[in-house]
Amino acid sequence: MSTGLRELIFCRHGETESNVGGWLAGSIDVELTPRGRAQAAAAARRLRDMAVAGIYASPLRRAQETAAIIAAELGLPVVTVDGLRERCWGELEGGAFPSDLARPEVPGGESLAEFEARVAQALQGIPQPPAEQGLPLIVAHAGTAYAICRYFGLPAAATAVPNAEPVRLAAAVPVLC
Repeated sequence: MSTGLRELIFCRHGETESNVGGWLAGSIDVELTPRGRAQAAAAARRLRDMAVAGIYASPLRRAQETAAIIAAELGLPVVTVDGLRERCWGELEGGAFPSDLARPEVPGGESLAEFEARVAQALQGIPQPPAEQGLPLIVAHAGTAYAICRYFGLPAAATAVPNAEPVRLAAAVPVLC
């Protein structure tokens, strides 16, 4: 890890039709369901009690909708970070979830190494504010949570993030100053 970003709050987007239907959205730009919007509002209420220094979101609609609901509650702007997009699954998008979400290559899509490098580069551009200012909030996708955990040196099990449930993630290895 080469950045000062050591800790953040992660919130996966609210429920989408792809979540309900059990199909892989990936880079397909789907919106939230009414339940997903309600989940985002509930997440926003929970986040009121946490010190959020800034909101950074994937450009995909489901993350932008979730971030906007949270931002309205917290009175903070949303910074869109392209590198926080979900992994492009190529020919697998729109179909059933693959049995191995950590597969290194997908037909017509982004390799796992490319995806993780993209997310790592995005994280390097997000500042770690002083502790008294709070933590950055990342609003993105399940795959992005996986890549963040890998970046922070956390086990893959740490990525089982439900829709619109804020979680605090911190680097497993101390950062040398």
